[in-house]
Amino acid sequence: MSVSARDVMKLIDAWHPRGCKTEKDLERSLHKHLEKNLPDTDVQKQYASGRVKGDICVDHEILIELKGGLKSKAQVQRLLGQLDFYAAQWEKEVVVIVCGDSQRDLVRQVAAKVEALKPTSFFEEQSIFLVLRGSAAPRKEEKGFLSAFFK
Repeated sequence: MSVSARDVMKLIDAWHPRGCKTEKDLERSLHKHLEKNLPDTDVQKQYASGRVKGDICVDHEILIELKGGLKSKAQVQRLLGQLDFYAAQWEKEVVVIVCGDSQRDLVRQVAAKVEALKPTSFFEEQSIFLVLRGSAAPRKEEKGFLSAFFK
């Protein structure tokens, strides 16, 4: 059975990390959660294929980039560069997870980039997805703005 990015995003939604203080802790927690819930699937930490690297990869098909929060312009610029690189070099699906403390304006920049990378052709499938958790997730009053990015 093939796992889709949407399947992985549903599992991410059900993931409740506890006691994680660092991005590495979050990565270990998510890896364990995915392995437990996808027992017949290859879930690798610190995946690398050629020049493409990601925090976790599911079945060599779905690359997961995990950010423990976005607090600086430098962090966002690095992530935006990673998204461009994935769009150009990785022909499969990418799920970017931003969780933890994040500045909303920085999250909006990332959401806008993911939106800009969506295919314009009806026949192409979206390949880069953004999942926001914790304080990075939109508040109720912001839902109108950000919900356009997360349909």
